[in-house]
Amino acid sequence: MKKFFVFTTLIMLFLLSAQPGFAQSSKELNTVKEDIKALKEGQQAIQKDIKEIKNQLKAKPAPAEFKETVVNVDGDPFKGNKDAKLAVIEFSDYQ
Repeated sequence: MKKFFVFTTLIMLFLLSAQPGFAQSSKELNTVKEDIKALKEGQQAIQKDIKEIKNQLKAKPAPAEFKETVVNVDGDPFKGNKDAKLAVIEFSDYQ
């Protein structure tokens, strides 16, 4: 019984002495509240920007449709089969 009383007393002393150490001052709480408010405002601004970007992307016209183009390369140097259905042509400027 004596051990139980000593153990209970030690626990009570620990809890009572530790409580003021965990408390925050009102100044700290106000600072945290202001930080949270600023974060919420920032999130709302980001969401607004995202909505604007989405609307701009929706309003943007579709890319032009692919059109087949015939390029005459007769007499130009080439590699591969002369009768190939597909040719990759590089346009470059050597200066």
